[in-house]
Amino acid sequence: MKSGFLLRLFLYTILVSSVFACAKRGRPDGGPKDLEPPKFVNSDPENYSINFEQEEITINFNEFIKLQDAQQQIFFSPPIEPRPEISPMGLPSKNINIKIPIDSLADNTTYTINFGKSIEDNTEGNQLPYFKYVFSTGDYVDSLNVEGNIFDAYNRQPDENMSVLLYKMDSTYTDSIVYKEKPFYVGFVRDSTTLFNVENIKAGTYKMIALSDKNNNYKYDPKQDKIGFVEQPVEVPSNKLFDILVFEEILDFEANRPKQISRLHFEFGYEGLLEDYDIELLSEAPEDFKFKYFKDRDKDTIHYWYKPYLENDSLLFAFRNKDKIDTVEIRPKMIEEDSLRISEVKPKRNLFVENFKVEANTPILNFNKEMIQLMDKDSTLMDFEVNLDTLKNQLVFQFEKEESQTYNLEFFPGAVIDFFNTENDTLKFSPKTKAYSDFGNYIIKITNIEEFPVIVELVNEQNEAIASVYETEKSSFEFKHIKPGDYFIRLIYDQNKNGKWDTGDFLKGIKPEPVLYEAKPITVRANWDEQLTITLF
Repeated sequence: MKSGFLLRLFLYTILVSSVFACAKRGRPDGGPKDLEPPKFVNSDPENYSINFEQEEITINFNEFIKLQDAQQQIFFSPPIEPRPEISPMGLPSKNINIKIPIDSLADNTTYTINFGKSIEDNTEGNQLPYFKYVFSTGDYVDSLNVEGNIFDAYNRQPDENMSVLLYKMDSTYTDSIVYKEKPFYVGFVRDSTTLFNVENIKAGTYKMIALSDKNNNYKYDPKQDKIGFVEQPVEVPSNKLFDILVFEEILDFEANRPKQISRLHFEFGYEGLLEDYDIELLSEAPEDFKFKYFKDRDKDTIHYWYKPYLENDSLLFAFRNKDKIDTVEIRPKMIEEDSLRISEVKPKRNLFVENFKVEANTPILNFNKEMIQLMDKDSTLMDFEVNLDTLKNQLVFQFEKEESQTYNLEFFPGAVIDFFNTENDTLKFSPKTKAYSDFGNYIIKITNIEEFPVIVELVNEQNEAIASVYETEKSSFEFKHIKPGDYFIRLIYDQNKNGKWDTGDFLKGIKPEPVLYEAKPITVRANWDEQLTITLF
């Protein structure tokens, strides 16, 4: 078949009736809900006026409107200092008044007032998105524009409310400006599309970036925003169509203040990428002081356990991550201790492709395989292997599995010993397998792959990878025992050969690793073996 891959680095691409009834007291029918946004009627001066000299603008609408989050949403492009006064704020009105100190405007300049999503009707809250008012202090309105598409570098669809920002590349420009100052021009992605258009631009050289801009302040906040950029300066006028990939950067490492969870248990939260880390107690401790820690499997948190209890007023720790060291403090309290609990780790897929695992709430110090028994549903003893994953504090079981089978895994007392020399009581688990016919198998062949290695994944509607194949040379990818459903195919070029997708870095000018999606989903059917061939162009 021909490829449906989106090569996203280059192309993304009244009937009115009246019913009369007898006069009767009662509550009238409210009628259908108003779904129409407010409509612009006129303005004084007119929109797109030239030779602008007035100090006040009045914009009229067909119904009462209110402004939401006006200070953040309404953007003056180019910026006007001091910021014009906008009214009414918080009160319903049929018009918006903007007072502009005339001496704050530059000569022969086109200004755009972008209202974002601030305008909505007073009764139902229907928005008039991206309305703008344009005027010029010269004898013409700048009419140049730049346009293109915004795509997410990793997910199938970009976030909502994406903005495109242009900064003048003059002698004062540095890349760090995106963190501190608002842009010269701004545009928005049209609703339900990937298309953007920045209009009424003056000829010049600009840096173009895209932001998810979660707090609508037209500045880049790496803790919550995604960012994308055009590598080369953008010369306006331009007839190019710009495609921008937005990505979530990895934050610089920063340790948070630790929290006490139980008497001998602290949690060390952090931001950024965790690699080659350790946590060292800097405060005085007795010679028999011991500790263990492991990473939480869901949160950016390190669980730290120690003994004996330290009665210090405060404890200082050095949290080192690669080359950075943060010093953090906690004030311990004599609170309740935790007792050993062992629970099953619910598999994300199924037992045919994942091992059965259990985890403990306290650090596992040791285990005794002889005190663990595995039987099938016929009470036949089975061989198994078990290993301790110290990074995740889990016991991982490997054994031969059959379809439609129920296994009985029993931990006798003393099978697991934790950091505090506590032993488990008798525990029983019953992992189950389904029939092979409950799942589907899929072989995907992809021709014209540009380079290896690659990662090919099946992705659900929530952008979660439910199956993944890593390949260094073959163009055939086999997915076995897949839960029936619709999935998208994602191909990742693993350019640095580290077995995962790597994001970009704005200040370093690094783009994310290329990701391709098959445009149409595939359907995995129970008890079916299917094949698909895709050709990349």
